[in-house]
Amino acid sequence: MTSDNFWSSYRTDEWSDAMVAAMKLGGVDHLFFVSGTEINFFQEAIAKAEERGTPAPRLITMVHESVALNAALGSAMVTNRPAASIVHVDVGTFHYGAALHTAWRGGYPVLIMGGTGPRAFPGSMPGARDSLVQWHQEPRDQNGIVRDFTKADHRMEHQDNPGLIVSRLLQIASSEARGPVYLSIPRETAMLRTGGESRFATVDQLGVARPVAPAPDDARDIARWLVKSHNPLVFVERSGRDPQAVEELVRLSELLALPVAENAGADRMNFPHTHAHFGTGPRPREADALLMLDVVAPFIPGRESPPASAKIAWIGNDPVQSRYKTMEYRADIWSPANVTLTLRAIYVEAEKLLDKDDLSRIETRRERLRKRKQEIEAEYSEQAVLAAKQGKPNGRFVAHELGKLLTPDALLLNDAISNSEFVRAYARRSQPGTYFRSGGSSGGWGSGASFGAKIAAPDRDVVLASGDGYFMFGTPMAALWAANFHKAPYLSVVFVNGSYSTGTTGLKSLYPQGIAVASGNYNGGVFDPPPDFAKLAEANGGYGRHVTETADVGPALEEGLRQVRKGSPAVIAVRVPGPVSS
Repeated sequence: MTSDNFWSSYRTDEWSDAMVAAMKLGGVDHLFFVSGTEINFFQEAIAKAEERGTPAPRLITMVHESVALNAALGSAMVTNRPAASIVHVDVGTFHYGAALHTAWRGGYPVLIMGGTGPRAFPGSMPGARDSLVQWHQEPRDQNGIVRDFTKADHRMEHQDNPGLIVSRLLQIASSEARGPVYLSIPRETAMLRTGGESRFATVDQLGVARPVAPAPDDARDIARWLVKSHNPLVFVERSGRDPQAVEELVRLSELLALPVAENAGADRMNFPHTHAHFGTGPRPREADALLMLDVVAPFIPGRESPPASAKIAWIGNDPVQSRYKTMEYRADIWSPANVTLTLRAIYVEAEKLLDKDDLSRIETRRERLRKRKQEIEAEYSEQAVLAAKQGKPNGRFVAHELGKLLTPDALLLNDAISNSEFVRAYARRSQPGTYFRSGGSSGGWGSGASFGAKIAAPDRDVVLASGDGYFMFGTPMAALWAANFHKAPYLSVVFVNGSYSTGTTGLKSLYPQGIAVASGNYNGGVFDPPPDFAKLAEANGGYGRHVTETADVGPALEEGLRQVRKGSPAVIAVRVPGPVSS
């Protein structure tokens, strides 16, 4: 095969050897693997690389495809580096399921792969058909299963350079706006001989797109709007993916006393939750200057839209959200620029503009935000004290007790749905990279992502807070098995209310005067009595406990975390009131 002169050379026997080398050299440390007859080549290639000391990711045995992909998402989320998964033909790709949605909507840089059933005539070449099931494994377009949820997809072909294809897909996945890519791999192609050497460009040699600076005029205009405004508001959702963006936003917020808000879907800690400027600002409809930082949907248009006179700047790698078809939001500036660089530029321009009147107005606002934060925290503390006096626990109290256990660097994954705001508030996260949500609307992300997070950060506590419905969606049995088998334990705290908010509060909201609500018939939204989730941990060599009394919540959580630190996965399932409980 031919190559450019900057390409590197690697010892290989088969194409699969080049693929695993390209993965590792492209930043992939873990390949989450679900077995299939047509992907044995990866097992052989990685075993061979381990023996030879050549580059290859660590193969992580998984027992369910959606958990495998969510684990890859969790790894990428924590490390800010790509991860990869490989599953069995079209049926395994289907089993990725809703994790594909999460990968796409959450913008995770993952290499998603599926083997393809061999179609070469039996005996005609290495890897050819040798099992009757393989006649069932040839769809018309396997890649079409995932095409709506990826930045790019490719089927490896005989004319390709295998290492280059992997490097190219990782380059696409890792360049902003980041997102998943898909590669389907025929067994016959993966087993092609290389003659002992492969030459291909690594991701570093190809290069990843660099951050884009804002236009100077945009930075000056935004700085002027914020400095002169009386009721500014900054919205964040995903900007915290870059820790420097958190630092820069804190600096700008403190300079101008800018309140910071985030919607319920914020997938990171984008601004310290303990800061006086967090969650203390005006409603969007009351703001006169708004800065949107890597935000998808900050408020309901029409219901909370800012006044027509308000100045709005929308900043991000893809500010117009080209992955979404319908968007009703407006802005005076749409800037496809890096958030960190933009905040830094705004700060410089704002410093130049500040005069005596501005500083006086800013100090007045700063004091107002400080007092409002004190009021909010006092209210949350008071409500937690009241909840502690009740015989039966509620979601607020469980979140409060969990927050007391978390170390500053613990990784908290919040999939608690109706109790998610309590989890966020009482966790009091202040360090970037310590708080996560899925970034999409699919349930089931948490268990696999928690395992992947622990694989990526083995020396840190990993805690999942989950609603019981989402917990079941996440195939927790497979995730807990992986946590025990790979010695990567995490703590699951399950808020058990025996219902889906979509089929209870959602029904009540849409049909407040309907027959179902009037008669208390929430059939379709309730699954009470729920499963005994604690038994799942026990079935996988872990610690499980089902809690029904308020007094037992704190000790149960403490014991669960102690067991995790000893090396066992743990599930603490706490019964809390349902969304329509009397």
